[in-house]
Amino acid sequence: MLKNKKTILVIAIVLALVGVFIWILLSGEAETKTDPTQPTGNLVTFDGSTITEEQNGKTAWSVSAEQIKVNPKTKEIYLTNMKGTFYDGDKTLVVTAPRGYMSGDHNKMQLAGGVKGTNGADVELTTESISFDINEKLTSETPFTFSNSDAVVTGDQLEADTVLNKVMAKGHAKLVKK
Repeated sequence: MLKNKKTILVIAIVLALVGVFIWILLSGEAETKTDPTQPTGNLVTFDGSTITEEQNGKTAWSVSAEQIKVNPKTKEIYLTNMKGTFYDGDKTLVVTAPRGYMSGDHNKMQLAGGVKGTNGADVELTTESISFDINEKLTSETPFTFSNSDAVVTGDQLEADTVLNKVMAKGHAKLVKK
């Protein structure tokens, strides 16, 4: 009888160890979503810098940051405490964010950590993160609040032109007139 108890105890311990081993393997494979605004690779750092892009002889956008890190191989840019100004004719949008990332071709930018934007007059935008296709549109996959002199719009996702002239709310959108 004592031998049966020892055998059962050994089997229970082995099963427990196998269970712990399987749990460790499965939890280690969990896909982690990476934040593209976090720097990777061997980087060159600049403090207090500005990057400007011109198109057809006019400034299309400019970005300044407390710290800019550049990956020399990929030309990807990482921004810390950044301010970006985007131009469309005589209209502008100024955005600020704790973190930013710009693709190597400088056509796509992602801002994160609590983004705030304004046109300097009556338009304001707040969201957790936002993506700019520099020449076409901006999108946010996180809840946002947009306000102007006429209304306040909230929603789960946002799509707009680069200076917030045209704004489209997606998912649980709500409009409140002022």
